[in-house]
Amino acid sequence: MALMDFTTRLLLGVTAFAVLGYISFVYGSCAVDPDCHLRTCGRQVCGVVHSHAQDRAAP
Repeated sequence: MALMDFTTRLLLGVTAFAVLGYISFVYGSCAVDPDCHLRTCGRQVCGVVHSHAQDRAAP
């Protein structure tokens, strides 16, 4: 019983680490790229949009 509990906790920890690593990689990479913006769906962030300077309207 204790081995199953340890295995479950280990898998949950590895999964949480992988999810947080993926999110920090995607959104962290977007933070350093001036052409990258977060796309919002209502009040939530739902993705990343990559637009180049020539795609944007002139001010």
